[in-house]
Amino acid sequence: METPVSTADRGWMELLLDDAPVDELDALRRTLIEESGASDRAAVEREANAALRLRAQLDQRQQRSRELAALNDIAARLTTVRYDRVLLQEVVDQARQLLGVDLAYMGSVYDEEFVIEVTSGALTPNLVGIRLSLDEGLVGLIVRRSAPEWTPDYQSEPAFRHITGADSAARSENMRGLLGVPLRVADRVIGALFACKRQERAFTESEIALLSALAAHAAIAIENVRSLERERDTVARLESVNAELSQRTIELEQILQWDRTLTQVVLLGAGVQRLVQDVAQLSRQPAYFVQDESALPVDLMPHADDVSAAVRELRAGGKDHTERGEVVAQRVAAAGEMLGALLCVGAGQPTTRLLLERAAPAIALSLAEERAAGEATRRARDAFLVDLLTHPAATAQDERRQLRLAGLNPDTTYCVAVAIATGPDTVRTALGTFAFPSGTVAAEHGSRALAVVPAKDSASVQAVFTAGRLDATIGIAEPARGAKALAQAYVEAQQTVDVLDTLGRAGDVSSARGLGIYRILLSHMAREHLDELTEAQLGPLMAEQAKRGVPLLETLSEYLAHGRHHSATAASLGVHVNTLYQRLDAIDRLLGPDWRNPDKALDLQVLMRLRRTAELLGARTR
Repeated sequence: METPVSTADRGWMELLLDDAPVDELDALRRTLIEESGASDRAAVEREANAALRLRAQLDQRQQRSRELAALNDIAARLTTVRYDRVLLQEVVDQARQLLGVDLAYMGSVYDEEFVIEVTSGALTPNLVGIRLSLDEGLVGLIVRRSAPEWTPDYQSEPAFRHITGADSAARSENMRGLLGVPLRVADRVIGALFACKRQERAFTESEIALLSALAAHAAIAIENVRSLERERDTVARLESVNAELSQRTIELEQILQWDRTLTQVVLLGAGVQRLVQDVAQLSRQPAYFVQDESALPVDLMPHADDVSAAVRELRAGGKDHTERGEVVAQRVAAAGEMLGALLCVGAGQPTTRLLLERAAPAIALSLAEERAAGEATRRARDAFLVDLLTHPAATAQDERRQLRLAGLNPDTTYCVAVAIATGPDTVRTALGTFAFPSGTVAAEHGSRALAVVPAKDSASVQAVFTAGRLDATIGIAEPARGAKALAQAYVEAQQTVDVLDTLGRAGDVSSARGLGIYRILLSHMAREHLDELTEAQLGPLMAEQAKRGVPLLETLSEYLAHGRHHSATAASLGVHVNTLYQRLDAIDRLLGPDWRNPDKALDLQVLMRLRRTAELLGARTR
């Protein structure tokens, strides 16, 4: 029987891979602190904090997955409810449970009024039946903007005009933190769904997206139920149109079947492509999902102008649906962000628009799930790569395992590149657009992005960066193989990009070899030699400057930089020319007059520039 492995014998990454709870991570932290000397405890604490943060992020992703699964289950149940009041109550009950709030309520828009119809978790019956004007209160903002709105404290929120009746009901329920999202069908807002806490509360983007997704399903289900109820009333009143009503009922049942079919695809996790295929099959027309009008499938090129115009119109806002020529387009969005457009091409059918409306939320849910899964995978891969470059394994076996986890081949030679953004774009995302060799791995480490590129020389990697377009300063290390060598290369690449940044060469791409004379700044021994040389050549000047408080070094540097022109130097220093002459006399006395010789002056100028750059680089890396 295998001997159980204790927490102390397992590293941070193994515990995280085994989905260990926070208690085990904390137990390892305490054990390592007890076993470490005083000098190592700070490093242990940093590693422990990083592991705990990653554990929290993984837990957050798992929570997001559970929420999406719960939302899918709710969506499936909503399609089975046939009565308006029952459906409304089901929605608010599920909203309260899904967001973990104290109170949830929902109402509908009738002409120019909003009427609260159902509640869940209410302390009093005062909320039900309240009528609010659409130009007042938080609900007015939601209906007018057709977008989610929230406030951390409803009772003291100054962003909208408070209403006596609504405020009285809010006080009786002790409403504080309040989030509301619209219920939309096509271009209409038919109501709003609210989630409330009885203490001050800020709502996160994920909570807003979750309630918005529930509201999207609820709006469709409510519209279906109310449509069915309206049809029942019509059948009862108008016998003469029974045949027409029967046909419409068949159509509505078909729509409900579409909802069930599409919901089932989402529940199975089949993805966006499968949903689009089902839309094409149900509509009997070619269907497509496009994220950007600038990159269309080949089959859509004959309709490129109509597709581009339709997508631009939807992206401009104000509409969820549009038709251009033979192209029928439906906006796909989540939490107010447009994710793309669902298209059908061909002769217009009466049911095509309804099908697209019902398919759009399902596609939005699938995209949100794919994004969450992709982001979790990316962060895990980034963590493995950063761990490899900052904490290489001690043994050959562990080193090969660490390389494989990071997506690298233990037998391949790589160049490490580090990039600092110089513009607003995200460098990590932009790296994916470069024509790197197969096997390249990119990651994000703090404010910097890094790429580990299979290459036998740094020049080939530099050529890839130079050929592309990236608003970043990039330092590239020489080729390395194995975890320890790659860790040293990572340090070299970081030092190189720091030198470029310190020299003011923002946007440059360079290897350590390409730094010229400034490459000596990457060597600790070279910096010590630079200090010795500075003391030997400029020591008397620095001592006098410290004693008198006169900037003699700056004066000498500016004088040489301005080609020994007295008036230009004085203007640059902001002093009178006589003051400059006095300082130059002091420099003659301290260094001897031979400093004015061209060769000696050039040596001093280069020495001062190297010294200034080394000081800036040292301050930047401390």
